[in-house]
Amino acid sequence: MQIRTRLTVQFSLLVSSILLVTFLSIYYFSYKNLTEDFYDRLKSKASSAARLLDGPVVSPDIVRALEGSNTDRMYNQIILIYDEKNRLMYTNSSSSAKKIHVSKYWLDEVRKAGEIRYTDGNSKIVALITILPFTRAVVLLGAEDQVGQVNLSNLLQLLTASFVIVTIIVAFAGWIFAKRALRPISKVMNEVEGFLPQKLDTRLAVPNQKDEIGRLTTTFNNLLDRIETAFQMQKIFVANVSHELKNPLTKIRSQLEVSMLKERSVTDYQLTLKSVLEDIQELAQLSNTLLELAKVSEDQKDLLTETIRIDDLLWDSRQMLAQANSTYQINLNLDDLPEDDTWLEIAGNPTLLKTAFLNLMDNACKFSEDLSVHVNLKCTNKKIILTFSDHGKGIPLKDQNLVFQPFYRSDNTASVKGYGIGLSLVERIVKLHSGTIEILPNKPKGTTFLLHFFHSEVNYTKIV
Repeated sequence: MQIRTRLTVQFSLLVSSILLVTFLSIYYFSYKNLTEDFYDRLKSKASSAARLLDGPVVSPDIVRALEGSNTDRMYNQIILIYDEKNRLMYTNSSSSAKKIHVSKYWLDEVRKAGEIRYTDGNSKIVALITILPFTRAVVLLGAEDQVGQVNLSNLLQLLTASFVIVTIIVAFAGWIFAKRALRPISKVMNEVEGFLPQKLDTRLAVPNQKDEIGRLTTTFNNLLDRIETAFQMQKIFVANVSHELKNPLTKIRSQLEVSMLKERSVTDYQLTLKSVLEDIQELAQLSNTLLELAKVSEDQKDLLTETIRIDDLLWDSRQMLAQANSTYQINLNLDDLPEDDTWLEIAGNPTLLKTAFLNLMDNACKFSEDLSVHVNLKCTNKKIILTFSDHGKGIPLKDQNLVFQPFYRSDNTASVKGYGIGLSLVERIVKLHSGTIEILPNKPKGTTFLLHFFHSEVNYTKIV
């Protein structure tokens, strides 16, 4: 069911329910008022009839004659008067007229209560006590309220017709109201449907930021901002990957084509194959790095399956990097180790963390003039603090927010071989381990990467 239809139905049901309760109340109170008024009229006529018999000079025949000439005579009116011994003293009805069912029980109840009102078929009856000469009589007067019934019937028809007509009008008005209320949403939907991947810079107009439609439009615009950013990053990533893959492939192709132009010596072929092999290894390294970058994300907490000691992992990373490049100087400062070994432990993935540490150490050594890196470790009961410092040219302030993007390389790194993927991979690994990474200037020159790893039971916030 569409929202417009649902709103119309709900609005119509709400108003119809209120109308129904109102009309039922009107009918009920009208019925009560008409009934009470008719009983009051019966009581007044019963009292009048009793007063006519209150005296020896007025006979029952005279009372009947007066009753017959009364302009306020009611339909099927019956008067019965009983003495203390329940003997009928007076009645205005003939033998063929409608009778009121009277029993000794009702007469006794009237004498106890003084006055009783009840119904007998279509007749409403008032029974009361009156004092006549030499006796306490019970007067019963009954009649049918045909006028009241006609009035109630007319009122019921009027209310029913009004209910149906008003319900139809309300449903139609609700349909129009729902259409006008949803018109801004329909406009937003039509505009969003017209957006194309080639026009992601288009934004929705926000007529009023304070109402719900304005907030919805603002939310759409924010979503479009994120989508546009994601598309731009994807384009940049694909372009960079294509460029990085194209270079070694072009070199391989060129070398092989040159080698096939004429016959060469075995040494020349060996040199060509050695160069091609280096290019293939470069491609393999790039492919492996891209695969690691693709499989690491912040929501893959299932990779954190082990309890790791950070100091042991730093020693292993230092040893691996030193074996791969003997010219690097890797200085570890572990003088402030805590007495409690658990302060050095976090839940994580040792392979991924070792990859992050190796990238940071390798980058620091490559960009340092003396090919050195200084690693410092400090621990508290809440967090582990690591710093990786070099003595290179440093990272310009304008580039510090960009170096964690894949394939981004600043002007200072143009002369150093690399792909610009390492720091992006490091950031993802650190965030996967619920940590933070920051870039600080290293005085007098160089760069320091500051890492915080928080123990699992501690809620962390980024430290500035």
